[in-house]
Order: sequence, then C-alpha cells, then structure tokens
Amino acid sequence: MIFRLTSFTAVFLILSCIIVAVSAAVYDEPPRISAIEPAVTQTEAPQETETEDIAETEAVTEVEPETVGADEQGDDYISRTEAPSYDNACYYSAENVFYASDYGMPNCTCYAWGRAYELLGEKPELCLWDARYWYDYNLENGIYDCGDTPKEGAIACWAYSDGGPGHVAVVESVDGDTLTLSNSAYSGSEFYVSTAPVSDPSGGMENWLFQGYIYIV
Repeated sequence: MIFRLTSFTAVFLILSCIIVAVSAAVYDEPPRISAIEPAVTQTEAPQETETEDIAETEAVTEVEPETVGADEQGDDYISRTEAPSYDNACYYSAENVFYASDYGMPNCTCYAWGRAYELLGEKPELCLWDARYWYDYNLENGIYDCGDTPKEGAIACWAYSDGGPGHVAVVESVDGDTLTLSNSAYSGSEFYVSTAPVSDPSGGMENWLFQGYIYIV
C-alpha cells in the first residue's frame, strides 16, 4: 500500500513540472515580439522626413531664376550724357585719328569724330581738319545728308566770326524747342553737356556762326 502511494506521488510531481514548463514557454514569447515593433516604426519615420526634404531641395534647385533680358536697342537712339570711359577705343585709342595725331580730348573734333564712330560702329568719313571746315567738307563731297533741322545723332557745326577753329558737337536729344548737345572743348572741359534753343543753336553766342547739321545716323 505504501509503495502505491509513493508511485502516485512521484507521477503527480512529474506531471506538475511538465505543466509548469509548458505554461512558461507559451506566455513568455508574445511580450518579446511586441517590444520589437515600435523600434521598427521609429526607424522608418525619420527616413520619410529626410526624403521629403531632399525632394524640396531638388525642386528649388531645378527652378531657373528669372532671366533679365538685355536692352534691345533696335533703331532707338542711345544718348550720351556722361563722359566716355578711358577704355573706350572710339575716343581713347589709335582707332581715333585725332587721338592718334596727338589731338585727343579735350578737343571738340576728337570727341565728335569718336562719338560718330561710336554711333556708326565704324570709322566715319568726316573732315579731319578744324571744326569750321566740317560742314562745307561734307556738303561739297556729298558724304552724309545735311540740313538745318536738328536730329538725334546729328553733328552740329559752327564757324567763328573772327576766323577761329570753330566748334562741333553732337545732338543728343531734341525736346520741344530745346537741344541737348554733348561736347568737348580744346583747352577746356574734356566732356560736357550743353543746351540751346532749336531756334538759335548758337545759344546766344555772338561769335558763333551756325552752319548746319551733318546727319551721320
């Protein structure tokens, strides 16, 4: 009888150990799996944010800035109201025949010849003597049109009543009854702007005898 009770107790203990071991294995596994999932989610989220930032940067880079077009001069006259720079070959180089002959600015003929060169884009066929000869030289040789009506880009010509060298200037604008001219003066200003009435291009200078305009453009 004692032997049977001992055997039954041993079997009972063995079965109890087996049940406890199986229960522990089943209930420990789910917590380990669920703990890994949040870590994966947190790792992927920053990657999406970085991708969006790169896309925005690329979009900005691909947008070309607005292009500001250069002025298209066409047939419009571009007036000069400021002195030409010293690197302007039309005025300050051997390309200018007066500059090359040591008659550079300040000198009205050097300036007017250089301004004509600048406007035409090629060397002008103007008189190479004193200013008082320019108008008659052009008229006699029929090189450019000439007349008494001021126009932008025209060369205004004067002789002096005392027989002096005369003066030439370039018409930069005609506004109503007012002329605006660009000039240079021998033994005077290297460049200056003056105004005069259309009705009196000599500007009241009694010694100036207005001859006319040479239309180079």
